[in-house]
Amino acid sequence: MKRFTITHEGYNIDEVNRFIDIVIKRLEKLNNDNSLLQMKISSLEEELKKEKHEERKIADAILAAEQTSDRIKNLAREEANMIIEEARNNANSIVHEALLTAEKTEAEATILKKNITVYKNRIKNIIKSQLEIADELDKYDLDI
Repeated sequence: MKRFTITHEGYNIDEVNRFIDIVIKRLEKLNNDNSLLQMKISSLEEELKKEKHEERKIADAILAAEQTSDRIKNLAREEANMIIEEARNNANSIVHEALLTAEKTEAEATILKKNITVYKNRIKNIIKSQLEIADELDKYDLDI
């Protein structure tokens, strides 16, 4: 606490005025510092607001990306299942077609075997009859 010199009229006016000047300067400096700090606080609060807003946007973007990723995974699973089902159906169709073709080929082979047997028997009969004719010709003596 500041003590002033006492004169016959009260305190020493020069000392009081100097002290008041010092107090005024300190108050002005404190007011300026306070104003600067208030502006800095406002600026930081604004930055914080922006950062929180950006953070919310990033969180929303991450959530949207996760949801999109989940949808893509589900669609991929569904498509894979459809492809597998289609492949099974195609495989069944191919196997069925192959079985039908095999049966048809087997039937044709059987018919060919029968036809070959009939053809061989006909040729044997023709050769047999030709041999009989040749034998008959041997019975006749042809003097020419």
